[in-house]
Amino acid sequence: MRIFISYASEEGEPAKEIALALRGEGHDVFLDRSQLPEGDAYNARIRQAIRDCDLLVFLVSPEALSAGRYTLTELKFAEEKWPRPAGHLLPVIVKPTDKNAIPAFLRSVTLLQPGGNVAAEVVAAVDRLARPWWADSVRRYAAALAVLAALSAGYGGWRAYDHWHANREALGLLGQCKVQEESGNYAAAWECDARAAVAAPWSDAVAQAQERLAMDWLDNIRVTDGKQTFTDIANTVQPVLARGAVSPDDRRAANALAHLGWADFLRSRDGAMGLDPPHYYRQALQRDPQNVYAHAMWGHDLMQRGGSVEEAKAHFANAVATGEQRPYVRRIQIAALMWRDDPDLENELVRVANEMRTQGEARPAGDSHESPVWRLWNVYNARLVNSTDKASFLAAVPPADHLATFRWLYPEETIPKDKRPRYQCMLAQLQEQIGDRAAALATYRALLKTLAAEGIVGGRMFDDARQAVTRLGRE
Repeated sequence: MRIFISYASEEGEPAKEIALALRGEGHDVFLDRSQLPEGDAYNARIRQAIRDCDLLVFLVSPEALSAGRYTLTELKFAEEKWPRPAGHLLPVIVKPTDKNAIPAFLRSVTLLQPGGNVAAEVVAAVDRLARPWWADSVRRYAAALAVLAALSAGYGGWRAYDHWHANREALGLLGQCKVQEESGNYAAAWECDARAAVAAPWSDAVAQAQERLAMDWLDNIRVTDGKQTFTDIANTVQPVLARGAVSPDDRRAANALAHLGWADFLRSRDGAMGLDPPHYYRQALQRDPQNVYAHAMWGHDLMQRGGSVEEAKAHFANAVATGEQRPYVRRIQIAALMWRDDPDLENELVRVANEMRTQGEARPAGDSHESPVWRLWNVYNARLVNSTDKASFLAAVPPADHLATFRWLYPEETIPKDKRPRYQCMLAQLQEQIGDRAAALATYRALLKTLAAEGIVGGRMFDDARQAVTRLGRE
């Protein structure tokens, strides 16, 4: 096999080891670019080398994926040659690399993540790719095939073998789909699952994988303005969810029904009228009374449509009580409580965050200003810095819990410079509330110093901090 190895210069040593190992197996390997002439001739030789090869081995590292690296040009040449790269592209992760930085073309095939000797594992992977698809089957399942041939002569035997091979192909595709899904490339994963369904339309494992992917896509939906809408994705996954909704398995059917309701909610965000998501949530709970998705989604719907707050809280309590899908439940619960501009619901948000902390749950994720943790920041800012109904906010949870939850939500080392004055203002108030006068005084003084460094010597935050220093300094 003719093999082209694409690598960043920092990975020269492992690239040479891989090339030596592959040549030892009889492969023709293109590795050294250093002897090629510069300029157009260089580009032409590389492009031709990739055109002539049967397989491109791409050593994945942060350096190889950095802007301006020639490895990305080589990857472009490969994509031109193989729009469908299965069997012709082998990405090998040689250094820890952010999955989101890996191009979709590389993620469209299975990524090799060596756990031991890199060269040896690459040789083994290349051997699998080079071997005809039936070779492993004959070697690994020779006995089974012999029995099959003995029991099912002629046409019937071949039909059984075709069925077995199609199942094997479908399961292999599902492994590739999972990698794409975990990288956040839901559209590519969906296409991969569709190919698995074509290969083995009778497979329940494939059907369930499609349903799980449909639900995950809706749970983590993201769209780009002008390119795709919520409705586009909802329409794509609806047939698969509709199939799952009639499953004899109550739990499976309820999960699908709940997500059919969520799909209608997403369509309503695009302006669709006359939809009734609770119709599906109700059906889901008839099939599975403790269904986590139906409870969480119905609670969200009640808050979004101006329904009963107490009923919404009950649904969320039921969802939390299942112990399932906890990060998802909390994300949708926080979003629901923020749907209305209501101080009582903001107090409830603090109680939810405190419960998450005390129960050992993960801190709300996200770095963007739209993420739950930074939307909660806006609540703290309004209630403590701007003093909007401060007393009820401070009374939402016990003082010590209030301070511990604030520190848990906002570790000091994660606070951006532009948010530091407000962070100090909030922290000082919570320290003062628990009676830690010395800590509060030190934080207020630090706040005044921060403001002065920014040229701020007036305004509400400055005046409140100065008064607090005076007050606490006398006590």
